[in-house]
Amino acid sequence: MSSAQRVLDQIHSLARLEALATEPGVYAEQLAAELPGAATLDELEARDAALVGALGRIDAMIARAMRIRLDHVLALDTSIGAPTRSVFSSTIVGYAGRLSLLAQRARDVAVRGRAADPDQIADAVLDAARAVLELRDAVRGPVLAVIRELARAAAPDADRRARDRNLDEPERRRWSAARRDLEAVAADPERVLGAAMPARLGALPEQLDEPAPGRELTFADMLELD
Repeated sequence: MSSAQRVLDQIHSLARLEALATEPGVYAEQLAAELPGAATLDELEARDAALVGALGRIDAMIARAMRIRLDHVLALDTSIGAPTRSVFSSTIVGYAGRLSLLAQRARDVAVRGRAADPDQIADAVLDAARAVLELRDAVRGPVLAVIRELARAAAPDADRRARDRNLDEPERRRWSAARRDLEAVAADPERVLGAAMPARLGALPEQLDEPAPGRELTFADMLELD
């Protein structure tokens, strides 16, 4: 298990959750330290897949975090049972940007469960959701920054290869697509979640970039040719 993965996998208690909330950037720091270099297209695609996986592990942790917080704030409540708490937890990421819907559903369940104060129960669920979604943003933000910087750093080399007269045209076309994708990822890191890198490259129009201008021959070069 990698150090980055261990940061998230150890979230199984409220104390661990609070500790991560105080240092949300530690996951991205460990991830950046563990990522291998990427000098070939295959290596770029492998690294891209690893970064997508890293984002996915954040969401898996957030689901656990929501369950931890729900069990804490609803410790004395019986109106929202374990199955519903599991559903709210596993779908919490989908409620980002629409917490009012979660609050309404929590209140409906609390009413059916004959809670003494359904509004108070809904507010407790809402507070838990806000906390974990804020943590998600805090942990994801630095990872997205890593993705952006890696793409920005790799784009010039991809451009150089796309213009390299010594490479055959099919390879240069692939590097051209890689360069354009890297530039797009640098502008919007969440682009990596849309599709795997090979699929993203395949969806781009074929393009053969103009080769870099050749070096002009000097007098010394011409003497050597003679």
